[in-house]
Amino acid sequence: MRDSRPRTLVRLTFANPSLVYLGLVAAAALPMVFASATADSSFAAVWILLITAPTSMLLLLPDFANGDSGLASGYFLAALTLSALFHSFLLGLAYRGLRGNPAQQARTTT
Repeated sequence: MRDSRPRTLVRLTFANPSLVYLGLVAAAALPMVFASATADSSFAAVWILLITAPTSMLLLLPDFANGDSGLASGYFLAALTLSALFHSFLLGLAYRGLRGNPAQQARTTT
């Protein structure tokens, strides 16, 4: 029986290796959460930007909101979240492709 598309999308995004990646992203986001409590918060977003690097850099290219406005902060956080979820999905696809489906392989060999 085939899974529905939304269920497959969620399963690939939040599967075992993808969940480890998302945990790493969440751990890297902790300095951003506690940045307001410290005096120097200039490097708070560096780790999460590096972990979500290729996609987050592309999403952050359009600088339509300058300054520390709510719109700029919201766009920044949304871009980081979307890039982390996209990388998690791609990691799930790669894991499924490398692992393969034993049931499907058994059907094709017999």
